[in-house]
Amino acid sequence: IIKQKVLIIDGAMGTQIQAFDIPQDAWEGNEGCNELLNVTAVDIMTKIHRQYFAVGADLCKTNTFGALPWVLDDYNIGNRAYELAKAGAKIVKNLADEFSTPQKPRFVLGSIGPGTKLPSLDHMHYDESYKGYIECALGLIDGGCDIFLLETMQDPLQIKAAIHACEEACSLRDVEIPIMVSVTIELSGTMLIGTDATTIATILEPFNLLSLGFNCGTGPEQVLKHVKTLSEVWHKPISVHANAGLPQNRGGYTFYPMGPDEFAKKQENFLKYDGVSFLGGCCGTTPQHIRALVDL
Repeated sequence: IIKQKVLIIDGAMGTQIQAFDIPQDAWEGNEGCNELLNVTAVDIMTKIHRQYFAVGADLCKTNTFGALPWVLDDYNIGNRAYELAKAGAKIVKNLADEFSTPQKPRFVLGSIGPGTKLPSLDHMHYDESYKGYIECALGLIDGGCDIFLLETMQDPLQIKAAIHACEEACSLRDVEIPIMVSVTIELSGTMLIGTDATTIATILEPFNLLSLGFNCGTGPEQVLKHVKTLSEVWHKPISVHANAGLPQNRGGYTFYPMGPDEFAKKQENFLKYDGVSFLGGCCGTTPQHIRALVDL
């Protein structure tokens, strides 16, 4: 394995939120809307993000995966996308400033998820998707975001809407913020609508991206072959933040079986391939998983 400089992305926000005893009133009657906690449980969100910076993460994802109007509409708060995105970025920005040193700067990774509707399947119109992503991106910028992370993406049209929205938001604020794209490859070997690693690389090649990579869906073992394929056709940085193994059902609860040391060793295999520049964790990964990656 060729050792190379990689930046470490933090782990699973949702996993950590579930580990905390969230006061019932923090949900404001919308239990399950994690983004709401950016304004109703700031202390808890700060504790969670602090854990990841404390173990050595270089980039910390904001709790804004679902800070999109059409996602928040399910809780009747679709008009709060900008507010919740800005609040989420501000929490991480304060911690990034606290933990940064000249030798090890820390960065705010503005998490933008796919939402619950896919344009390619006519769940929503492209223009509606584009407009919603702009709201989220503007909130992230105003909260102090350093990098946009479009993660768990499942649809090329959805990705294009999000990229163009991030670019438009940057234009509106007169800033330049790099964009990372991370797609989800299912066990079938493709994204949800059938796009494989080679195809998505071809589709996104014209865009000015910081990186392209994979997250969620599977564990490190299953994503390895897709990293190999991407390294052969994508000549920019690659990111990988896999789940802690394939999920299992234990007593009605989702359980991820891979411990920190095994997880880190599996992900170290990605460094065999040209371009792999970011490693991190997705579902089931804790601060201990990230510490193991830092210690590689």
